[in-house]
Amino acid sequence: MGELSDDDFADFQTDWSNLLHGRDHILRLIDNVEWDSQLQAIRLLIERNRKAREDFSACIQRSDDKLKAYGGPHHDHYVDQYVDLLHETVYRDAAESMAAIGMIAPMVESILCQALAALGKMYQEKNMSPPSHERWTRADKASCPWELRWNCQFHFDKKNEAKNNISLGFPRLAEACGFARYLSPDFIKWFQAMFNYRNYMFHGGFEWSVSNRQKFANAIEREGWQQFFTCSTSGGEPWIYYLTNKTIDAMPDRVEKMLDELGQFVKELPLRLISQP
Repeated sequence: MGELSDDDFADFQTDWSNLLHGRDHILRLIDNVEWDSQLQAIRLLIERNRKAREDFSACIQRSDDKLKAYGGPHHDHYVDQYVDLLHETVYRDAAESMAAIGMIAPMVESILCQALAALGKMYQEKNMSPPSHERWTRADKASCPWELRWNCQFHFDKKNEAKNNISLGFPRLAEACGFARYLSPDFIKWFQAMFNYRNYMFHGGFEWSVSNRQKFANAIEREGWQQFFTCSTSGGEPWIYYLTNKTIDAMPDRVEKMLDELGQFVKELPLRLISQP
């Protein structure tokens, strides 16, 4: 038998998917993100913050017990001490929420943006087209390059103009490429709630403008985000918004499930699209 050349394998394709498991299929799109290591670090910090929260709550309870038990002449001192602790927890809880959203949102954004951009590049290089969708129609009318079409940080409005808004951009792109069908039914609601909160916190700090507090209150009511947030009040009006403890504690599991869903989506992409040339 003569020696084989590269030409003999030109039309050879095989499916290696059986050798990959779950989220490992994401490696077909991106191989430069250590998501397991990131999630482990995030879990550790969330647990550390949870322990600090519980310890401080116990401190407040001890102060309250002393206040109720004290009957001497320095009652006002114990009242002031208790009130100061309550005031402090308002900001401690805000810091915990800031830390949580500051870890999770960038990780989610980085993975989704890189993965979908890589998918778009595959479509471009293979000269293939994704399923028809309004996003592609609007992008065509705007004569956008493929990089912008597949950038989940942007959406295309009714005027066919690209707007930087990941809360709208990712859901539309996920629908357009078929990824949305693999996501948990409540993922998009969670995603939009988290990224809207991220934007308010990162740009407004703990204490937003009064108008932004009201805008967020309206958004919570309109979008049904009540399970994700709580808030302190001042004069009966919203003051500082927080992620609920349940929302914070569930963040790593939420991202792990997203990774599994992304892996399944990639696994079921056409072999011709994801095979190496």
